[in-house]
Amino acid sequence: MNFKRTRLREARRLKKKGRGEWVEINLSESDVKVPDWMTRCYRNNYYTVMIEDDAPTTKGPAIKAMVQAHDDLAIPRHWREMQRIKNELFGEETTAIEYYPAQSDLVDDHNIYWLWVFSEGQLPIPTL
Repeated sequence: MNFKRTRLREARRLKKKGRGEWVEINLSESDVKVPDWMTRCYRNNYYTVMIEDDAPTTKGPAIKAMVQAHDDLAIPRHWREMQRIKNELFGEETTAIEYYPAQSDLVDDHNIYWLWVFSEGQLPIPTL
């Protein structure tokens, strides 16, 4: 059986169990190739979140978090789900942003979402 079909079957099985708790993946014991930039990784029954803790930006280092559903589909209720993930992994009072690049810089090959968490004071925050 091919890898993609097996992965989708496992994703459907996990999703039936409900969201579940976040589990940190031990990267040094992973049997999957870990990207060079990844410093930590979490997963629950719906998503995997791969994190780079000191991602370089023009405003200094930030936390970069890549979020992907196990079934590779678009995340339903996208904003609400990303807010939940941000709250659970980085804290309810943490501000994070999604970055929408210039069209000429766009890479949109997969249903992957990116959160960026900056240190307090690095981002302009709108007055509500």
